[in-house]
Order: sequence, then C-alpha cells, then structure tokens
Amino acid sequence: MARLDQANRAKFWIDRDLPGASLLRAAFATLSFAPHVHDALVIVVTEAGAGRCISRGVADVGTAQTIMVFNPGEPHSGGVAGSAAWRYRGLYLDDAILARTCVALDQRESATPYFRANVVKDPDLADLVMRAHLAIEERDARLMRESLYLAAIEKLFERHGDAPPHRKGLGNERRPVQRALDYMRSNVAADLSIDDLAACAKLSPFHFVRSFRRVTGLPPHAYLTQLRLDRARALLADGTGPSETALAVGFYDQSHLTKHFKRAYGITPGQYAAAYC
Repeated sequence: MARLDQANRAKFWIDRDLPGASLLRAAFATLSFAPHVHDALVIVVTEAGAGRCISRGVADVGTAQTIMVFNPGEPHSGGVAGSAAWRYRGLYLDDAILARTCVALDQRESATPYFRANVVKDPDLADLVMRAHLAIEERDARLMRESLYLAAIEKLFERHGDAPPHRKGLGNERRPVQRALDYMRSNVAADLSIDDLAACAKLSPFHFVRSFRRVTGLPPHAYLTQLRLDRARALLADGTGPSETALAVGFYDQSHLTKHFKRAYGITPGQYAAAYC
C-alpha cells in the first residue's frame, strides 16, 4: 500500500464543461518542484502561506496578494517559501481552450499574450481567480463557472499580458539542437547519452550541452525527463496503468515515474489518471 504523505496533499481534476482546462488544489509543507515545463498556460493563486518560483533566471515569491503565471513551455522550478504550508490553486489551460477563450473575448486566436513577469501583485485579480476556481470545484451553475472563468482570464490578459518578445537569433545553434530534439522525441524510452545526441546534432558534446540549454532553457537530461512525463500524461489520460506507462516511456518502474511526476506536478500518476476516468 502506498504511503500517504500527510505534509503534502493535492487534488487534481478536469471540468468537462471547460475542455482543455485542468485544475489543482494543493497544500504543500515541504515539496519542491524540479525544473520543468508545462505545455499549458499556468495560473496560480495562493490561499495561504507563500510559494517561491525561479524562472528565466529570476527568483520571486507568490502570496495571497499575487498571481503566478507561467507561459507555455517556460522552464521553472519552485516550492514552499517560509515555514508555513503553502496552500494554492492552479489552473492549466492548453492551446485549444486558449484559442476558444481568445475568440470569446473578441481577440484573434493568435492573440494569447505573453507574460513577462511570473509573479504580479494584483489582489483584485487574485480574488477573481480564486472565486472562479472555487466555482469550478464546487460545480456551481455552468453559467456562473464560465462567466467567472472568462472574467478572470480577460482581466489577466488586459492587465498583465504583452506581445511575445522578439527573440534574438541563435546563429547556427537552433537547427542542430532541433535535430537532437527530433531524435529525442522519436526515442523517448531509450537510454540516450550525450554522445548520442551530440552526434545527432553534429556538435562536440561540450558545445551541444551549452547550445541545447540556450535553445530550450533546460539541460538535455531534464528535457528528456519532461518529454517522458508529457508522453506519460497522454498514456495515463487514455487509461494506461501507471506501471505500464512507466516502462513505455523509459522510467525504470512505477516508483521512478511517480518520483518524477510528483516533483514536476505535485501529484501522483494515479491522481492524474483518476481525473480522466
């Protein structure tokens, strides 16, 4: 029987009326998140305590007066800030629901904004996101859930969103790294080495590691773990058991998958799969 972690508790679920959105309610006393990315826009509101985050080389702290927001694909890490438990609610929005939301807010589908700051002080918005999250969890009337959700996202976009930044050219690094990324995606479960990937990129191992991190924001081993977790989430959502999923994506066993899954998302593979049942 799995041991229950009393210090770190979380509930994860999806709302069938908001396809493309998933939600988390967590109370963490000791948990730290390893560097990871989400393929969704992440919005976090704190109920009590405080949480720390590190992204783009900047460390910051979220409180009940703030909103944390992470752009899709943006590497970040974090955990509990201070001695008190951090209680928070998270909203994860994939590309499909973001496109529909932009249309509902009379914006072009490509108008999903970029957030230059990961922590913004905005008590009014924090309260609105909290009310929307609570309404979704408590299964209030669909009209109320959708109205509060749209109001919260509209205010977030208007107050804190920006046009995507212009990215400086990366010289000849992006194409070789992309070759390695394609190879990694095709061989997610394989026991890959730096030499394998550097040869694929046609770079020296040292140059490859530096170039890879510059392009992706993560070192190769962390990016491979993220690819495995992405593949695992898809399999779990489709009904594959945690043990079979672990082996299918390249983890040693279920406990190895659980360790990395919880370090990235704060919940177990079983909790994630249960939301899709």
